[in-house]
Amino acid sequence: MSALASAHFLIDLFASMLPAILPAIRTEFSLSLSRGGLVMAAMYITCNAVQPLTGHLRAQRRQPLLLHLGLILGAGICLLGVLPRGNHAFVLMMLLAVVSGVGIAIVHPEGLRGVHRLKHIQPGISTAVFMAGGYLGYAGGGAVSAYLVARFGFPGLYPLALTPVIGIGLVLLLRVRLAVELDTPNKNGTRTATQSESTLPFWLIMVIAMPAAISTTVLSSLLPTALNELGFELTFGGFSTTVFGLGGAAGSFVWAHIARKKGELRCSVVALFLAIPFLAAYLALMKNMAAIWVLLGVGFCTVSAYILMITLSRHAVGLTLGQRMGFIVGGTWALAYVAFMALLPLAERFGSDVVLKFSPLGYLLSGIFGLAVMLKTRTVARASCP
Repeated sequence: MSALASAHFLIDLFASMLPAILPAIRTEFSLSLSRGGLVMAAMYITCNAVQPLTGHLRAQRRQPLLLHLGLILGAGICLLGVLPRGNHAFVLMMLLAVVSGVGIAIVHPEGLRGVHRLKHIQPGISTAVFMAGGYLGYAGGGAVSAYLVARFGFPGLYPLALTPVIGIGLVLLLRVRLAVELDTPNKNGTRTATQSESTLPFWLIMVIAMPAAISTTVLSSLLPTALNELGFELTFGGFSTTVFGLGGAAGSFVWAHIARKKGELRCSVVALFLAIPFLAAYLALMKNMAAIWVLLGVGFCTVSAYILMITLSRHAVGLTLGQRMGFIVGGTWALAYVAFMALLPLAERFGSDVVLKFSPLGYLLSGIFGLAVMLKTRTVARASCP
């Protein structure tokens, strides 16, 4: 568990760098907000779109070979400083973002399959620990990268390119292996499973997750830029993403504990609705530096709701385990970044903070969808009782 959580920490550390240092990238390489946003979108759409493919191709393999490769490729984003300043910088930056995105992609489904093999740890707890490692990395990556770039320029990121050695060493030392789902596919290509109150169709979980994923994408991607536009320093934007991630890491454990008694779906719905007043309060007060601490509550609820959906997906009906993990941790975010790209022109014209004002809507929609599914599931369960 420690090796897998550490690998997730490192890979998400790389994943969180671009939003935090985007203002510096735009200044150094003379990029507009739309072009800078496209670089982020290239990384995140790649890393999320490739994940379902990874889950499909390695569904019956136990060796975590792609996990090692992913850590190496993911560190590529640390090499921004070697890019030339000029007309070709944007194209090369897009290519570097895609390479790093592929690395980030192939670590996630393999890591979750490794977690699934831990039979002696309760699923909600093991998922929470793994995801908390990632969100701590995401939190740290924003602050660390912003500090290094502000202090040393882009060459300050070079030492971070060596950190994958730590993750690879732990995985090899502890002999991590991946879970393999041996269920026989039916004629529709999905695994057979016994329907129960705690088992949901996987695509239904995806529908619940999507609006919230779009809001989280907009929030995490535009927040450092919006704060910079409001006059805050680059390091403050990076620290803001850190606070958001720390709230998510803490919340994942608390909500996992509550979900053991109350159920993942119910807790996910409650967390989604609770996130709305926290986020609304932060957006109303974000011009005040002290409002940063409200982000703890935002992360505490929004991140936890998503992690609980991952736990639900582990035992959902439809597809193989690797595919389900690939779609829930990748497919949702790939589609979310497509929506984010569509919002970039609005952010450039009206301001990033204006687009952020609409982010609570996604959590509201996901909460409503989740509540409808929960009520329907209870109705079916009562009807099936003798």
